[in-house]
Amino acid sequence: MLTDRQAAILRLVVQEYIETAEPVSSRSLVEKHQLPISSATIRNEMARLEEDGYITHPHTSAGRVPAEIGYRRYVESLMAEDPIAPAEQRTIEHQLHQVLGGLDEWLSLAATILAASVGNVAVVTRPQATGAHLKHMQLVELHGESVLLVAVMDDGRVRQRILPQPTPTRQDVLNERTLRLNARMAGLGGAATQLLATEISDPEDATIVRAVAELIEEQRYTEETFLDGLRAALEQPEFASVDRMLMAVQQLQAYRVRRLVEQARGGRLGITRVLIGREHGVEGMQEWSVVVSSYGDAAGSIGAVAVLGPTRMHYERTIPRVRYVAALMSHLIEGVR
Repeated sequence: MLTDRQAAILRLVVQEYIETAEPVSSRSLVEKHQLPISSATIRNEMARLEEDGYITHPHTSAGRVPAEIGYRRYVESLMAEDPIAPAEQRTIEHQLHQVLGGLDEWLSLAATILAASVGNVAVVTRPQATGAHLKHMQLVELHGESVLLVAVMDDGRVRQRILPQPTPTRQDVLNERTLRLNARMAGLGGAATQLLATEISDPEDATIVRAVAELIEEQRYTEETFLDGLRAALEQPEFASVDRMLMAVQQLQAYRVRRLVEQARGGRLGITRVLIGREHGVEGMQEWSVVVSSYGDAAGSIGAVAVLGPTRMHYERTIPRVRYVAALMSHLIEGVR
């Protein structure tokens, strides 16, 4: 538990570091905020905060910077959100309602608007059903030594994969296998199909069922993404070196679809999640935070609205704007379906 004074000091340390990207010293806090206590008292309290893991001490500086749990405490109980003023809401709504092209234009513009508002990377994904299911599959002979697997999903999308065969298989045998496996797999989702593969004794049948399960899961993560704000994010001090900038671009390219959608679908519609540093569990993204909210319609289609940036993020501004844009996107897609 933090004392009231420790909580107040932690809040100031986080706010100062977010604003300046420079380690925060006890003297700077006293001088800037005209605190009614001495620099030595602040220094002692900061030492206790460091012992408890809320802040850390870079070896090249006498100041402190927030640690992950310090940011977490700030977001959960010390931060005051920067609300969206009615004029800003009207501007966003007006911009989106001026788009006549349809859903893709809405998604692209939503990413642009959000990125400009928060100064970080904004990502919006196309809404899609939460869980794809197999309608039916077909096996087609290819040159005797390989088979084309065609999987048709219940939303009409089609995915294909070429599978090697240990021995050539005639088309009539493949047709029989297709009928047999369709009788067991039709209507199943990816997890259920994967489980079914473990129960099948025939190794060739099991291989096909596992491949179908993978295609179903891939279907879940083929959402097209609309991204904006990369340049603004890379202009921040964290990416001052070329190497760090290139690494950041590579990390975002690898991260933005699959993991982002998983994070969004971890919560209910209207719930905004904040994942700080290592909390999102993505290798190489420990210095990034994600603010993400899901949006969708009554039919069960879900997409994601998110902001990605350094852990030194303006959470108080970002969180309400991600929440608002997600709610607005839900309203827009409900109106066209």
